Amino acid sequence: MIITSQGFGHFTDGLNNQDFGIETPRMLLVLDGCSGAKYSEVGTRLFAQLFSRKEECDNLEKFEENVKNTFDEIINMMEKYYPTRKELEIEFIMENLLFTIIACFKTEDKYIVKLFGDGYIVTQNKLGLVSYIKYSYGKCPPYFAYKYCDLCGNLDFKNYQFKTFCFDNKMFPKICIATDGIMPIAKGDVEGLDKFIFDSNEAYISATINTERNSFFDDVTIGIFGGKEQ
Repeated sequence: MIITSQGFGHFTDGLNNQDFGIETPRMLLVLDGCSGAKYSEVGTRLFAQLFSRKEECDNLEKFEENVKNTFDEIINMMEKYYPTRKELEIEFIMENLLFTIIACFKTEDKYIVKLFGDGYIVTQNKLGLVSYIKYSYGKCPPYFAYKYCDLCGNLDFKNYQFKTFCFDNKMFPKICIATDGIMPIAKGDVEGLDKFIFDSNEAYISATINTERNSFFDDVTIGIFGGKEQ
């Protein structure tokens, strides 16, 4: 299940929801567009549409290759519209393709998370205890698109790779991934949502986020595995 909501700060600033998510029976994919990039909501949606058309896009073993191939195809398609490489980087890559990538795969005995950038992994163990695992780089998180930026961008992240995390589903029967807009819930500013997240109560979660929208300055997107059995 994917739940996404525009942040109140983006609403007041006239910005669209820059997050995006897709799901299949064995994969959740959450994308968090960079607020400082002019068209990052375009990039997240373009990437998600093309990525989801890949053969076996939700195959864990092919995931990183599929991400790279999707970026290659987008950039190769667009480079003819920009006279120089510098213009391509500044006017297209840096304005459209800066976004965090978080994917969670459901296997027979594990949940496996692939993360490139910042965000949250939220687990519930077999005793029902919830833990929020936060990955943050401050104002300059790594983005996959920096691999294509030789003349601008953050070159420190050019060789950065996906982080991989494994969770035994016997120890952690429920898990979700989220963009950093979930922070008000993680900090306890909005109480009582933990249970409803792991019950996959989409209506209640969405209604609460909307009711407490002043607390959610940034866009929030949550992808949930292991909720209520249908």
